[in-house]
Amino acid sequence: MSGLPDPKSRSLARGERRYRRKVASPKQWQAIIEAKKGPCRVCVQPTSNGHGFPVIEFHHLVPRAQGGDDIEDNIVPLCYGCHFCVTTHSPWSLAALAASLTDSEYAYVVSKLGESGPARLFGVGR
Repeated sequence: MSGLPDPKSRSLARGERRYRRKVASPKQWQAIIEAKKGPCRVCVQPTSNGHGFPVIEFHHLVPRAQGGDDIEDNIVPLCYGCHFCVTTHSPWSLAALAASLTDSEYAYVVSKLGESGPARLFGVGR
């Protein structure tokens, strides 16, 4: 050990540094839940909150594994059944979710994944 910093070639060989996504604190999650509670974005049945499932779950549009942050523009409410369909890539549920995106949610997906991001995530354009 010479005490000198690693040469640039060795540093680059380690690979790209891992992206640190924004992780919400419990207080921030409460604010997101308050802002996003409501009917399921896919089946949109406010009286039953979606196919008879009264509990709403919160889905990340851009998955955490792809660098998706815990922020309001990346979270959408889904009922249990629709959440299962979206995560198993059911075409009709992905199309309904893509159609329900707000401008800021769509812009977030594009900012994280590029112009082709929505098509890759949902299989459809907006």
